[in-house]
Amino acid sequence: MKNDSSKYTLFFALIISCFVFLVMLITGLIVNLIDPDYRWIIFIYLIAAIFSGIIITVGISIFSPVWKEAMLTLRRMLRTESLSNPLLMKLSIEAPGTYHHSLNVSNLAQKAAKCVKADSLLVRTAAYYHDLGKIENPTLYVENQSEIEIPTADDAESIRKHASAIISHVEKGVVMANEAGLPADVIDLIKEHHGTTRALYFYGIAKEKGLKIKKTDFRYAGPTPQSKESAILMLSDCVEAATRSTKELTTQKIKELVENTIQDRLSDNQFKNSNLTEVDLANIKTSLEETLQTIYHQRIEYKRHE
Repeated sequence: MKNDSSKYTLFFALIISCFVFLVMLITGLIVNLIDPDYRWIIFIYLIAAIFSGIIITVGISIFSPVWKEAMLTLRRMLRTESLSNPLLMKLSIEAPGTYHHSLNVSNLAQKAAKCVKADSLLVRTAAYYHDLGKIENPTLYVENQSEIEIPTADDAESIRKHASAIISHVEKGVVMANEAGLPADVIDLIKEHHGTTRALYFYGIAKEKGLKIKKTDFRYAGPTPQSKESAILMLSDCVEAATRSTKELTTQKIKELVENTIQDRLSDNQFKNSNLTEVDLANIKTSLEETLQTIYHQRIEYKRHE
């Protein structure tokens, strides 16, 4: 199949070369008819046509594989980005809370990516799949839970086990994404979207109860975000989840929430490999605040008229 593809590429290059040669030959003949004294120009055109044909043939042969790979990657990304993808359909049915959260994260992340000229298609697509691993046990996660299902374990071992199960959704998501053949860029963002942060809910419970825990307990395996896109996904995921647990969201509360999230991640060295600048962070902060205010704006209470 690969040899056939190479033959088609060479054939295409030869056709273009012949076309260029004919155009230059006809141009030379026209010049000769207009003024025979410039007959020597036809030889220059012929030489130029031959060299241009060679250059075109070699150029297409060299760059065609790169171009084809880029087009295949884009095509794969667009197929992955479709909400009718079987994995996303499964997520919407088996973990509807996670699915809805992912859609909100994608909106936040896409707009933030655009404001810093990052790859918005990649960020949006990865946001759809970032919590894919939650499909295996949806009710383990708060967005798919009822109050009855929320765990109330008191001992350190139970809390540690539950935290480990929560943290494992990243690794499970990477496995599922690989099995489904998702693009490598998307898989990288799934792997990095929690970085090496702590599962703060369980860490907080353990601290409150005075349980003996290690500094490394409740930490995600990472790595930390290795790109702007990955860092944007991390922040979008954090602030979206935080808004769900905050009552009576106001403009001021949203600003504080976004600011605190960014500062927490900075102090935890999560962005050290992401290539984000201070200007980028300022723009991302503004974008996240504006998008959240649009989503959670207070509605006007309309009076009913009898």
